[in-house]
Amino acid sequence: MIASTKYFLVHLTRGGISYLSVIKKDGSPLFVMEALQRIVEVFAEYFGGDNNMENAVKGHFSTVYQVLDEMIDGGFPSTTEINQLKEMIKPPTLSQKLLQTMSDSFAVSDKMAMGLISKIPWRRSDVKYVTNEIYFDIVESIDAIFGENQMVVSCNVYGEIKSNCQLSDMPDLTLTFNKPSFLDDVSLHRCVRIHRFQRERIVSFVPPDGAFSLLSYRVRGNTNLPVYVKPAFHFKPGGGSVHVMCGTKGSLKGEQVPTDVVVIIPFPKNIISSTLTCNVGTIRQDQITKVCRWIIGRMPSDKTPELEGTISLPPDTVVDERPTVTCEFQSKGYSSTGLKVEGLAIKNVRYKPFKGVRNMTKAGRFQVRT
Repeated sequence: MIASTKYFLVHLTRGGISYLSVIKKDGSPLFVMEALQRIVEVFAEYFGGDNNMENAVKGHFSTVYQVLDEMIDGGFPSTTEINQLKEMIKPPTLSQKLLQTMSDSFAVSDKMAMGLISKIPWRRSDVKYVTNEIYFDIVESIDAIFGENQMVVSCNVYGEIKSNCQLSDMPDLTLTFNKPSFLDDVSLHRCVRIHRFQRERIVSFVPPDGAFSLLSYRVRGNTNLPVYVKPAFHFKPGGGSVHVMCGTKGSLKGEQVPTDVVVIIPFPKNIISSTLTCNVGTIRQDQITKVCRWIIGRMPSDKTPELEGTISLPPDTVVDERPTVTCEFQSKGYSSTGLKVEGLAIKNVRYKPFKGVRNMTKAGRFQVRT
């Protein structure tokens, strides 16, 4: 938050776009940031993600203006549910553009969204699907720091349960986990009955229609890490040697084998040259930043990836700093915390839906000190 003589400025940046809020009175910046984050999520639903958000905002600025006018009323958050907004303001699809051009109609509906007068404002009451299905993705991100002796200095796992709901009518769901007691700092979607979750650690809810984030959580320590990195640097005046090993822990098979593995090695700024080789993957080194990216890709099953070589430094130069190696990876079908869905019960409907649950673990700030 930035304070000026008259106003307070709160902003966040997502997808290359900065979202700025100007407030007159000093208040909770987290409240303002939550509103900005909700705007980001709504724009992602309307325009299809953050990758092309800048062009989407430029090409559909009238829709952006209309959405913001509904979300913020008189300077306060008003309508923030995506289902309500889509009822009032149609997403800018190609068919919608053609319809407006041919019939001289408007994207803004002249009828009030049913969610505004409903006890369940996050869900439309007239939802109908031919095939009823609901999917859950448990995505866990590992933040870990390892010391020189490969021991864990700190480790936190940040998880999020994402859902894509395509169920007719007004279903009432109950989701149970195998070991919910270790979940910490849980943030629930407004559809979850919070008092029952606090009492029984059971997620009971009437889901919104479409994609949404059901809950997020944190787990401290006691996690199973799918990847290890063992770096070794030996510096001496005028040069040094490098040796890095990267492998998998435990017996991972099929889609659980880590993919998109990249080891990032920041060399000293005064390095002159380097001669590096690896038995798996490719090596790319930035000559300006002196950062080496060892791109392994999918972990092989028949050998352990290794990188080794030498570096050249100016004569009589002694390196005091020790590089901190970072690693990126993702492992589908793997849960570092062991969290699993035990059951999903559905009531208040006559059909039997198709249900699916997937796990994925990826690296957050995964650092190894040397």
